Amino acid sequence: MARLDLSDHDRDALGHAALGWVLKYFAAAASGPVYPSVSAHDLRAMVAEPLPREAQDPAVVFEQFVRLAMLGRNNGHPRMFGYVQSSGNFAGVIGDFLASALNQNVTSWRSAPAATTIELQVIDWLKALVGFDPLAGGMLVSGGSAANLAALAVALRVSTDLDLNARGVSVLPAPPAVYASARAHLSIPKAASLLGIGRDAMQWIPVDGAGRMDVRRLADAIARGASDGHHQICVVANAGDVNTGAVDPIDDIADVCESRGLWLHVDGSYGGFAAAAPRVASLFQGLDRADSISLDPHKWLFSPLDVGCLLVRHASGLHRAFAQAADYVDVVADRDMSDFAFWDVSPELSRRFRALKIWFALKCHGASAVLETIDANIAMAEHLAAAIDGRDDFERLAPAPLSIVCFRYVPAALRGREAALNDLNRELMVAVQRDGNAYLSNAMLGSTFALRACIVNHRTTVSDVEMLLGTIERLGTALCVSRS
Repeated sequence: MARLDLSDHDRDALGHAALGWVLKYFAAAASGPVYPSVSAHDLRAMVAEPLPREAQDPAVVFEQFVRLAMLGRNNGHPRMFGYVQSSGNFAGVIGDFLASALNQNVTSWRSAPAATTIELQVIDWLKALVGFDPLAGGMLVSGGSAANLAALAVALRVSTDLDLNARGVSVLPAPPAVYASARAHLSIPKAASLLGIGRDAMQWIPVDGAGRMDVRRLADAIARGASDGHHQICVVANAGDVNTGAVDPIDDIADVCESRGLWLHVDGSYGGFAAAAPRVASLFQGLDRADSISLDPHKWLFSPLDVGCLLVRHASGLHRAFAQAADYVDVVADRDMSDFAFWDVSPELSRRFRALKIWFALKCHGASAVLETIDANIAMAEHLAAAIDGRDDFERLAPAPLSIVCFRYVPAALRGREAALNDLNRELMVAVQRDGNAYLSNAMLGSTFALRACIVNHRTTVSDVEMLLGTIERLGTALCVSRS
């Protein structure tokens, strides 16, 4: 037996134990705490040990995993309302498991013929799902942040005839500018920083009362930038911002971009897949006019982590940004082989088989079921928003166009005391998380601290959102008593 092979007995036992645990985990996803009651110190003590120089019994190792796994946040729980964190799906888990077993490096057709072909098919399905140009190019990456980074890289290269790949951004003839909603995701300024454009190049466009980009202010900013001689790279619009779920007026923004010859990137990492959901499809008018779109199947396509997607209307832009020759990746193929290579259209060389979990899920469940679930999530958010509006001790702080609801707990004794309400709700968010019955995150809306409930879970029901409010009320009352 090779040193890195398990015995037949150990391999079978470990494999059956792992699959059995996964089956039980999914069967019990709606039970137990959402968040563990454990300290960082105690958790560190549980895993601390010297480098294992010799083999340990696989059964003992697995039992240690089982103890540790129960001390993580249960992202599949129907009351996991923190962040844009989807519940995952079992078919996708099986696809991910099989992809890991195959361990194929999806760099090119030559390296992984079936995996490459499946990924290209999945990308075609994602284009169809959001109504994008069927001839567009695309790639799967690790998530929305990587997709946004790649999108800005393409927009930057396309914005000039200069060879930026060889010479760098220092040869740009004028200071660069990227226009984005004031509510843009943090990955946008981070991308500007990583690409050498610099965060100072970000031109933040104010939003209206509904959190949507002010198109008039965008047009004015672009006109000023042109007269000031800026090298204008692109506009970034939100198709579901992660603070409140606001969808920018994409069609109107596309008009401005077309009139100025500017690249339009739409960050649809959270909300993009809702473009085909009947309940809210009208919010996404003009999405098909974008030059690029980022999507996160591991959010509202309910795929297991990690997988993101970038779609680019003109695939030549991908080649312009990412093609790089090297002797060790030259494709030598006969007439029956494809010479396609992802390294020509992607920032990665080594790439795991991310597409298989999407392929499994879409085939096992169908796109219609996915869209129905998105609609159901939005309906749950509407129910939560209405319940908040109907209670005297809660205040909704923003519209809820998709599945994010921002609100706060407002006991009568603290009404009008903004600083005190911010402090209380900060404490309350942590108390809810530590309680384990539900999980909330937060957003800052101006100077107001908001509790933020995001519903991106195929298991969430009306009783779950009602239970969330009951938990907040119970813990909020206790906090108020302890502070008095």
